[in-house]
Amino acid sequence: MSKSFAALFLLSASAVFAQTNATAYDALRTVGNKLNRDYVNRVVSVTGLDGNPQPSTWRILIDDRNAHGIREVEVKDGSVTANRMSDRNVVGTAQGATINPAHLNLDSSGAYEVASRTADSSHVPFAYVSSHERTR
Repeated sequence: MSKSFAALFLLSASAVFAQTNATAYDALRTVGNKLNRDYVNRVVSVTGLDGNPQPSTWRILIDDRNAHGIREVEVKDGSVTANRMSDRNVVGTAQGATINPAHLNLDSSGAYEVASRTADSSHVPFAYVSSHERTR
């Protein structure tokens, strides 16, 4: 009985881990594949709220040169759920503020891992992580 319980527990745990949400890199890949590959080179910011470990929805702001403004794209479960010109005020200008994808060296999954290890070693638990990647 205990052997079958252990096997059932392992299957249940692996099913939970298999259902994690997409990372920031995955969301950017979705934008490039489903909308426009050039958008990945014009990203101003990537934001995800309340991830555990990853948020369910990513909001990506893009400097859209063709529309002369900021495009807001939301990605959830590998699909683009919103694609519109942003009416939000963006502080400053997007000129020169885009993220260079060649300089990205840590995805949101790696950032979560670092935060989790730091919290564990400091004995400070957390329930959710909000992520916001942008240039300075």
